[in-house]
Amino acid sequence: MPTALERLLPEPARRALNATIEFLGRPEVRRAILLLALLLAGAVYARQFSYMYRGDAYLYWQTANGERGYVTELMDAPHGYLYSPAFIQAIWPLALLPWEAFYAIWLAAYVAALVWVCRPWLTLAVLPFVFVTFGIALLQIPRHSVSSGNIYLYMGLAVVAGFRWPSAYAFLLLTKVTPGIALLWFVVRREWRSLAIALGTTAAIVAVSFVIAPHLWFDWVTVLRNNSTYPEPAFAYHILPLIPRLAIAAVMIAVAAWYNARWVMPIAIVVAMPYVADTGLIVLLCVAPLLRGDSWTLPRPRRAGAAEA
Repeated sequence: MPTALERLLPEPARRALNATIEFLGRPEVRRAILLLALLLAGAVYARQFSYMYRGDAYLYWQTANGERGYVTELMDAPHGYLYSPAFIQAIWPLALLPWEAFYAIWLAAYVAALVWVCRPWLTLAVLPFVFVTFGIALLQIPRHSVSSGNIYLYMGLAVVAGFRWPSAYAFLLLTKVTPGIALLWFVVRREWRSLAIALGTTAAIVAVSFVIAPHLWFDWVTVLRNNSTYPEPAFAYHILPLIPRLAIAAVMIAVAAWYNARWVMPIAIVVAMPYVADTGLIVLLCVAPLLRGDSWTLPRPRRAGAAEA
């Protein structure tokens, strides 16, 4: 049975597509692509690490090792560390390392995640211009999508993995917060057990973190309240303020959930970001594993006779 895409293609293009898919499925070709992925990962890592860009990763490191904290005074724009205390507590052991070692490990993990998401697209290397422009992860569009070390890519991975492990949604709620609207997927589909797991995991993390440092949670609430009064940043990639964008994202998620169009979710959480920065567009790459139907993105099969709570 041809797919919807194949039905749209003329017969010659359909044959070429099938032949390409068959070729890419050969074991020797898959091994070659994996080798290429490893080589490119090393090249990207070396390129980005070479100038030690002090972007978002540097802010995380400073905050985790106590050099910076929440900026609770009302100012003209968001400043300083903006995520929940739970995130910074989680990376605290890594932040005990010197900045150079922290950045080396942080960047290595980011590049590894990038290659994991985009590895089948590496065959675009046969067309160098296309590859450089649209390949492994839009490496230089913008170049600081990788070198800044922002958590955007991990957020995309969280929403993708959340179909199988709903607890991953806690990462969205405890960092940039508003993309947590993705939980609407479980509400529309009446997957109450998955919703309970996501919210329960979040609540458990908050409880443990609050016991460790309650004052930080009060500071974070102040920061969130202050942020709601700030105008949209001049560098944002959108023209609508947050509330209308959240409404649009909610509609996207509801429609996607109704039709089980899981690939829409990374797009929706980009729309739902507090503001859409150029580096945040890297989340869109997480559409790829959903379109491919990678096993780790699929919901766990339900046991016979099991029902949603």
